[in-house]
Amino acid sequence: MPKIKAVVMAGRWIDWISDMKTASEKLHIVGVPTRDDLLREVVDAEVVIGRLPHEAFLKAKKLRWVQSIGVGFETMLYPEMLQSEVIITNTAGAYDSVISEHAMAHILAHSRGISGHERNRKNRKWSREVHVMQIDGLTACVLGLGSIGRTIAKRLHAFGLHVIAVDVQAKTPPEGVARVVHPDHMLDVLPEADIVLVALPLTKSTEGVINAQCFNRMKKTALLINIARGPIVNEPDLITALQTGQIAGAGLDVFETEPLPTNNPLWDMPNVSFTPHIASQCDEGNHNIKQIFIDNLRRYANGETLMNIIDKEKGYLVRPH
Repeated sequence: MPKIKAVVMAGRWIDWISDMKTASEKLHIVGVPTRDDLLREVVDAEVVIGRLPHEAFLKAKKLRWVQSIGVGFETMLYPEMLQSEVIITNTAGAYDSVISEHAMAHILAHSRGISGHERNRKNRKWSREVHVMQIDGLTACVLGLGSIGRTIAKRLHAFGLHVIAVDVQAKTPPEGVARVVHPDHMLDVLPEADIVLVALPLTKSTEGVINAQCFNRMKKTALLINIARGPIVNEPDLITALQTGQIAGAGLDVFETEPLPTNNPLWDMPNVSFTPHIASQCDEGNHNIKQIFIDNLRRYANGETLMNIIDKEKGYLVRPH
């Protein structure tokens, strides 16, 4: 019986092929370190591990499943993919802890004045005048209750914050969340929040959804944290809100354009902390991803239901209720 051909795209995951082969003897796993290798090997592959580019998808004649190498998969939602029966899965759950810790780091850098003190340190300035505040007792609004959003909500609750969430799927509040509302009511709850945390997937409906209208509804003392995708936040509107004092600050790990252009005002704003899209970086998260790959390969080889199947039309992982 012919083996199931799986292609592993370029990246650190190629080094995991020997581990992936332990999933099943039914698998024939091939690494493709270059574009030309991918275009040649994908023709008769049933499985691809990676974010498959459009060009390669069009050459794939036997493809049945693509395992994204991260939580994101939006670059694969081209028309031919949407019209096909090819399954997309992602690695939801792998980075929940580290990304929630990263979000808390941005919050604490602002609330305890660490960002300001670091700027003073660079200038050899000893000052105790940097603004600080207590977050215990404040209200946070978490936008998106996927596995990352739910984990962040639990962290915020443990720090003593009152947590409201906005989510399209949740019917009842999960652990750590006091109240959950549908996105149609997002503008109604934003005025309550001292911290607004973006944990949404990037879809047609969420692109640019955090805009001037939202900033006008937020407190002037509010902090925006984005650890999701840059295009969810309208960046020019955010810059204006930060420059005019419409909101107090922002902690950003993602941007509309990456790397961030050197002429972008966000580089020099004293009320902004940012990191270069590295919230998920850690050995533990990589280990979790490897285990998801192995488990899903085993499931596929045995004809079992895969983990983290994406609803391609909706553009997100549909959670069980």
